[in-house]
Amino acid sequence: MVMLSRLRKCLCIIRHVSTNSNKSPEPRFSESAAFQGRKRGAGVAKPAYEMDYYTSDEFGRKKLLSVLGSLAVFIFYFGYWREPSDLDEIWAIPPHILTAGVERKMLRDQIKYAEAKGQDTSLLKAQLEYVDVKEAALQIQFQTTGQEK
Repeated sequence: MVMLSRLRKCLCIIRHVSTNSNKSPEPRFSESAAFQGRKRGAGVAKPAYEMDYYTSDEFGRKKLLSVLGSLAVFIFYFGYWREPSDLDEIWAIPPHILTAGVERKMLRDQIKYAEAKGQDTSLLKAQLEYVDVKEAALQIQFQTTGQEK
């Protein structure tokens, strides 16, 4: 058993030595046929300025026309051509009406859900009545701020 392991080690060493001695040094890329560049330090210096399309006056004019055209289309669409939508109506509603309406709807949904589950809804109904008081207070507040402006 010991002899067999020593024999294996010797064979591995022989293989390693024989393959390494036959190898030629690896060629450099700069010396291969695929290299198409120039060697360091040799050749002509780079030009001081290279013309680029993105720095030309033509590109600057096109960019300016593009921005002005986009802005004109935007103003034309929102200023003249666009029809009123639901969002315009929502934005025109005074905030106290909008918030009170949303709060009422949420409370009514909660009351229906609680009644379906058989839970007590007296607190939710009291909150629903309180929404009317809050709406009146907000209405007074927005009327006074509207008059001050």
